[in-house]
Amino acid sequence: MPLRKYRYQPENENGAQILPRLAGDHDRYTASPVHAMHEELCVFAESPPQRDSGFYPGWIRLTIPLLASGLLWGMIFAALSYVR
Repeated sequence: MPLRKYRYQPENENGAQILPRLAGDHDRYTASPVHAMHEELCVFAESPPQRDSGFYPGWIRLTIPLLASGLLWGMIFAALSYVR
């Protein structure tokens, strides 16, 4: 069943509205579906970062595509000059 768009905060006996507050150190733990989901997702966040030891250095990974692109553009311009 869908919830109403607006929900009213409970009121105390004096008629003043009770405002929500952040939990303090003296408050006890409250289990909720959000807490359970957070505990399940923490498993993925706690994995140690993996080293990228099997990859080539960054300057090689950048240079090879740039050289290949330059070579291909050179071949295209050479073919265009041959056609003219």
